[in-house]
Amino acid sequence: MPFPPAVKSHHTAWVRTPGGRPHPVRYAVDGERLVCFADDGLAAVADGARVTMGIHEIAGGPLLAEFSASLHRLTPDQIDLNALAELLAHIPLGRTLAEVNARLDVQRAHRRVVELVA
Repeated sequence: MPFPPAVKSHHTAWVRTPGGRPHPVRYAVDGERLVCFADDGLAAVADGARVTMGIHEIAGGPLLAEFSASLHRLTPDQIDLNALAELLAHIPLGRTLAEVNARLDVQRAHRRVVELVA
């Protein structure tokens, strides 16, 4: 099932687990899948769990889209470097291409990255 159009033009979603409270996550669109880090507010969410995602206008504005998705952990080799770089675009990764690639490799190996499947 394709994601709503708002997903492709925003980078933050609020993810709510059953019985839980919403957690903001920065996400990237990788082809037909949506990926995000799940080692902070979503750390306790089990692989395969259903969550509800809400995409809002910037700074908590009106709800643009809401949908249900399954959370699935990605192995390091399943994580696209471009999507990972987009997830980390708000922090400096290095001054040279070698530094950036090294930092991305560390993030890929040590962070819990998940895809959200609608």
